Amino acid sequence: MIPSTIERFVDRRGRAIGLGLMWAVIALLWIPIGIVTLMSFAADRALAFPPDEFTLRWYREFLQNDAAIDAVFTSLQVSVIATLITVVLATILSYAIAKYEFPGKGVIQLIVTLPIIVPLVVVGVAMVLFFGVINVGTGFWSVVIAHVVRTIPFAALIIIPTMLRFDETLEEAAKDLGADELDVFVNVRLPNILPGIVAGGLLAFTISFNEFVYTYFVRDTRTETLPIYLWNQIRFEASPEVNVISVVFLLVAVGMILLALAITNVQRITMR
Repeated sequence: MIPSTIERFVDRRGRAIGLGLMWAVIALLWIPIGIVTLMSFAADRALAFPPDEFTLRWYREFLQNDAAIDAVFTSLQVSVIATLITVVLATILSYAIAKYEFPGKGVIQLIVTLPIIVPLVVVGVAMVLFFGVINVGTGFWSVVIAHVVRTIPFAALIIIPTMLRFDETLEEAAKDLGADELDVFVNVRLPNILPGIVAGGLLAFTISFNEFVYTYFVRDTRTETLPIYLWNQIRFEASPEVNVISVVFLLVAVGMILLALAITNVQRITMR
């Protein structure tokens, strides 16, 4: 039994406590990001908060830094290729799980998504050993493969439920009208599951663009993504450029969220 005094206190102050905790959690999540963003405009090279003056100098230096720009383009190349491969494989996998009945179906779903909770270092070491066994050297394509391994569980986690929610009677009706399996998938199933596929792809791209651990293990010296470049910068000196790179990561993440919302809204409009 809850003491009456505590119960009365919760009744009177429950709303204020709930809202206070909510804003405390939001502050915990966003204040560090806000500080990094603010410090990216600080004029002083020393990372002292709050900054006395503001400038765009570090953004100009970042844009004029060939090594940093090369790292951005390398990250974009890896992320785009890995995302395309991930979306195709995760969609095929999700289609098979949703469409067909076979022994161990639930176990397969668990196995596909289980790598999400496996420590990144463990899988990173495993990838190095795997590439060594099959005589594949480290480099750009080993990074792409590692990113596909990293992102498939996340994409599948979104696409599988989307596939399972699809109304199978729509396919049956299309087949009754003479459509073959390919026509049914392209014209009936795909338009209905497309938002889930796009969401899975955007999540895969964001994770790949920000991935450090897998990249660190399987890259060569010529393959430097933006997270690796950032790591190399902060190992010796935390320069203001580090804050600018952090803002770049933030902009990519926010951009993916806005793109997902835009695609979802367009899909809702076209479905009306």
